This record gives sequence, C-alpha cells and structure tokens, in this order.
Amino acid sequence: MNIYEVVTERILKKMEQGVIPWRKTWATGLPKSLTTGKEYRGMNIVLLGLAGFNSRYWVTFREAQRLGGYVRKGEKATPVYFWHWRTSEEMAKLREKTGKENLAPCTSFISFAFNLDQVEGIERPSDDISDISQHTVNRIDLAENVLEVMPDRPEIVHAHAADPCYNRKTDRITLPHLSQFESGAEYYATLFHELVHSTGHAKRLNRFAESEGDRVERYSFEELVAEFGASFLRGFTGIEDPTGEELSASYIEGWATVFRKDNRILMRAATAAQKAADYIRGKVIADDQPALAA
Repeated sequence: MNIYEVVTERILKKMEQGVIPWRKTWATGLPKSLTTGKEYRGMNIVLLGLAGFNSRYWVTFREAQRLGGYVRKGEKATPVYFWHWRTSEEMAKLREKTGKENLAPCTSFISFAFNLDQVEGIERPSDDISDISQHTVNRIDLAENVLEVMPDRPEIVHAHAADPCYNRKTDRITLPHLSQFESGAEYYATLFHELVHSTGHAKRLNRFAESEGDRVERYSFEELVAEFGASFLRGFTGIEDPTGEELSASYIEGWATVFRKDNRILMRAATAAQKAADYIRGKVIADDQPALAA
C-alpha cells in the first residue's frame, strides 16, 4: 500500500467507529516535535490526534534516549509521514539511473513517534499542560488575534437572517450576529471555516483556479479543505468544536464515499488546508511542498 492508501484506510476505520478525525479539538495545542519545537503539519496533525494522548509533544525512540529518558515497555509508536524533496543533483542522478525524465520531485517516508505520555525521564516543557483544566489562555482572545493578523482578509458582515457563507464574487463572508450563536466558540469555529474558503481567492492562494475534477469533485475538495483548515485553526487557538458530537451517519458515510472514490483527496486537502491556515495566521508560505512534515 502507498502512503495515500495507508492514510485513507486509517481515516476510514475511525469513521466506521463514528469518529470524524478532523473534528477533534486539540485543547492542549497542536502536536509538536519535542526536539525541533516545530508543530506537525497537515495530515500528521490529524493522525497524531487520533492516538488520543494529552501531551502535545512527540519524540522518536532514539530522541527519548538522547534526552535521558526512555519509552515505557509495551508502548506502541504512532506513524508519522514525511516528504523528502529531491535536490537538483539527486534528480539528475535519478534520471541517469532510470533513464526517465518525468520523475516525482519528492518521495515519502515514514517515521515512528511516541507521545510524552508514553515516556519516562524527560521533563515536560512549560507549555505542555496535560490537565486541560489548567489552561488559562483566553481562547476567544487568541481567536480574535488570528483574525487580526490575517493579511488582506475578506470583508465580514453580519445579518440576523443570514446563513454562514463566503461569496467568491464579492470576496465577502456573511455570518449571523455573535449573539445568535450559542457560544463564542461556535461563532469562531464557523468563522474559521469561512475564512479558509476565502483563502482560495485569486488575490490570496488562488486555490479555486487550481481545483481539479467536475463540479461535484471541486465542491467536495473545497469543503474538505475548509473542514481541515478550520480544524487546524481550532487546534491552534484551543477553540472547541461545537458540532463534533452532533454529526449524522449520513455526513460520515458521505465523506467515506468520497474517500473510497479518491484515496488522494485527504492528503491533497490537508496540504491545501495547511497552506490556508498558515496564511490566515500570517505565516510566510515558503513553497509548494506537501504539508506533512514537522
């Protein structure tokens, strides 16, 4: 099985159990590599979240040893997927070796990581609070800050009778008023979804122009990007998902059907969603590389 098949199979198994992986709330923050301090990205955020641990930090077996700790006996590692982008020298050597010109610019590989909850002898970083009740950050303030730092953000208007939506032609997000939502978390979770849609505009990431497939396929892809992107932003801010427990069986089966038809859509959508979340957070988009690595 290739990386697309493996990831899709893992997601489908969880969905058969009634779990929607991208609807998870990372109340302790997005998962991070302990040794590099970098957040994991794209689909790795989802896959690590499925492991169900409280700590946001992860290490490999050897990293734990180098830091003076050890993985407890019987603990199982969680696979993490990365891409290696070939250098121009590597591409030249590969062309010479294979005689082929149309070569993939990158290749995937797998590593295995352990959560700090599985490790002994390593001091937890100060921002790693496993007890969610100890978190004191005002998540609504952080969500508002995300909105403030987004470059060239779309117009946001509010109307009592409005359904949440993003209009590509007018580059405008329309939402009900904050008072109409059951909580601030629900408001920002909805806003994040529409903000991710807005990053597809030509003056931002131009994702709409790059979409592939027929109308239904493009719609499914874009909705999945918005689902993933909003999830990554909720993870960053600690905003809870207000609809996570209310999803219908038809919603789950609808997405499962999409994934069975195209086992690459999950990875493509997660990569596009990571770019969107980076853009909204005001982070520089360096290149067009897959967003799997830490």
